[in-house]
Amino acid sequence: MRRSRWLWWIGVLVALVGLVAPVTAAPIRNNIVNVNQFGDEKDLPPNLLSDDEIAKIDRLQNDVSYPVPRSDISPDDAAVLISSNEGFAFLDITTGDTVPIAAEAFDFFVPLPFFGVGSFSWQDESTLGVLAVNFFATGLEDAFVALFINRFSGEVNAFQVGLPDENLGIVSIAPNLTNWLIVREPPTAEESSSAEFKPFTKRYTIGLPIPFATREHQFTLPARLQRRVDQFRQRRPDLLNRFLFQQQNDGTAIEATREPYNLFLYDATTGEERYVTSIPYASALLNATWTSDSAFAAVSFFGVPDAEGRSSYVGALFSEEIYRDSTGNLPPHQNPIIQNNNTYVIDFASGQTQVIRPDATVGAPILEAHDWAPGGQSLLIKAHHPAYLKGRTHPVYLPRFSSRTSFRFYDRDNSGQFRLSKTFEHPMLSGGDVVYRSIADFVSPDELIVRGVVGSNRHPYYYNRVSGELRNLADRAGSYFNVVATSSSTRQIVFTYTSYTDPPDIYRLRWDGTALARLTWQNEELRVEANLRQDPVTFTLRNGQVRVGTLIQAADAPFPPKNVRMIVWQEGGPNVPMINQWMTNVENPYALLPSFGFALLITPVAGRHGYTPAVYNSLVDSANFGQIDIDEQAEIVQQAISRGWTSKGKVGITGCSYGGYFTLQSVVRHPDLYAAANPQCAFIDVISEWKLGSVILPPYLEGLPPFKALNEYVKDSPSYGADKVKAAVLTFHGTEDFLPIVQNENLHLQLVNRGVPARMVRFIFEGHGLGLQENQLYAAQEQISWFRTHLK
Repeated sequence: MRRSRWLWWIGVLVALVGLVAPVTAAPIRNNIVNVNQFGDEKDLPPNLLSDDEIAKIDRLQNDVSYPVPRSDISPDDAAVLISSNEGFAFLDITTGDTVPIAAEAFDFFVPLPFFGVGSFSWQDESTLGVLAVNFFATGLEDAFVALFINRFSGEVNAFQVGLPDENLGIVSIAPNLTNWLIVREPPTAEESSSAEFKPFTKRYTIGLPIPFATREHQFTLPARLQRRVDQFRQRRPDLLNRFLFQQQNDGTAIEATREPYNLFLYDATTGEERYVTSIPYASALLNATWTSDSAFAAVSFFGVPDAEGRSSYVGALFSEEIYRDSTGNLPPHQNPIIQNNNTYVIDFASGQTQVIRPDATVGAPILEAHDWAPGGQSLLIKAHHPAYLKGRTHPVYLPRFSSRTSFRFYDRDNSGQFRLSKTFEHPMLSGGDVVYRSIADFVSPDELIVRGVVGSNRHPYYYNRVSGELRNLADRAGSYFNVVATSSSTRQIVFTYTSYTDPPDIYRLRWDGTALARLTWQNEELRVEANLRQDPVTFTLRNGQVRVGTLIQAADAPFPPKNVRMIVWQEGGPNVPMINQWMTNVENPYALLPSFGFALLITPVAGRHGYTPAVYNSLVDSANFGQIDIDEQAEIVQQAISRGWTSKGKVGITGCSYGGYFTLQSVVRHPDLYAAANPQCAFIDVISEWKLGSVILPPYLEGLPPFKALNEYVKDSPSYGADKVKAAVLTFHGTEDFLPIVQNENLHLQLVNRGVPARMVRFIFEGHGLGLQENQLYAAQEQISWFRTHLK
């Protein structure tokens, strides 16, 4: 009884203390911090850095704008449509002056490019056109409008475009906005009388995450327009479902036809239709391209394995075609990816169609219509070459895993047929065609601007297919995005340039690489504040191969560095390029960590673009996965130490997704090399991922199932090597990540129980990478504080 009274008084005292005690964050158990921006503010963890440093992070992460060209250059070589966080405008490519387009213009009619469908196209020297969806459509007759935007005034005019009936899906729209490629479901004796629209395609994710940087660079819209787009997606999916094959070009999703459909040419002005061909069941669109006068179209499809398959994250299944393809166990003559790969070259006026098929030889690439030459006499086709991997019987055809791309020229002969005349190949086209794809655009009948990846740089190259001349137009490290060209009379390109040390802005350059001129200055203040330098570095490995990287530091830091705190970073993926561009999020801390005194070393290693197809494939040759790239990075760090750039105890490592895997596998395989690590959104258990995760990635990485190579799977999974870790480990993970957070929690707890310095930050309601600005801001504090504490 006396004990109960004593406990009662303790409760009263605790309550009284609570009235006067300062608000504090929730207690930390097992060194796990929960960050919930939607909960009670008092439960948020306290700031770790000073107010000035937090303000600096905020500016670096949130003050950047992304100005990019969004149309071709006007026919008089004078102007281009651009977008940025500030809105849409016409940019004079000579003076840099702009004519803004009021955001209110798109409140009722939302342009299709905002949804990743179609493009803006010039109707004459002063008018830019685009097809848009009607937010307030009441029926088929007012579902769409053609918008015409005057470049001199920014004025927008709209003209109604209706649909003839429900049984119509749109594949592609010509530059004149009235010539369409459509599909219809063939009539049957049991055809339903229901007028309800049924989508023509089925979309499913194939379980291949994309890098955070790629998601950040998808079509950037001002907040007002983005809200409108989000509202439209929620309220009018019936209209958006009219447009087939809407998947983002990021390798994560495939949209395939539900049934065999008929492909038609459709004139939206007259309503006239003309049958072209039949599209097989389970076909997916690779690309469609039109001549500038809308007279000819070329459209490419490929077959989708297991279009009626299971969900994406339910584990691998031996019998599925996509499993057999990714493991090299599907003979080409049975592989629907290549067997149903057809390119249709169509004359809109006559309906005459030529079909271009892959070569009959084993290992032939799948083909994708890419671009038309001015005048329409030549067609450029991109070839995706399958990967021949050591230890596997058959080539892997899925484009994400292709070993390289090339470009094929098809010229019109006297009979009107297009015949292969020449092929362009280059190491910058090595690797699978995923995110930041290889691109080649005609700028005259015989000249092209080609973009690919060399090391981490994505530069434009001038190529003359007659003389064979190939010339890099870039004079600096970095990446050139959204390249558009003037005519051959003025011979210029306009593009967005960015690098590890330069936020994006728009520039102009001549085809001979001279007369570089900056057209926008939206991010100059941010560039000056960051005040960074980047220096190219090379490392010759023991096997004789050379790896090319970049060291990012403060502008006043010496190069070569002398015994500095150095952090190495690796991209997600795998199988995606490591692109030299401005990023300040914790997943891609290119300009973040160097702004706070750390040297950041970025070096593509085995399995990355920028070298050769052999280097790209080597990640998964034989039993290489989990070792070859990890060990190459370790050898590079050891060379940096031997050069005096850094020393033991001063090296950290970080990355997200596959980069998170890379981070943990590195501190497992090389426990004495790294002093601190920051794995983020990491996958860490290849066995569980094979059984319950992506249906395609673990089979591709390992080649064999865990039942046949259990020891290899264990060796390649960081979750089974926690007892080897010596580095201080800071883990970031979202509670809604498709990669189970529980696996990372268990690894973290093993480290805590062993007495290894370890801290885990759980971001409530976040997925694969951090989307909320508040979470990015706090995570940056954690990241900087951790490396400051644990790197000498």
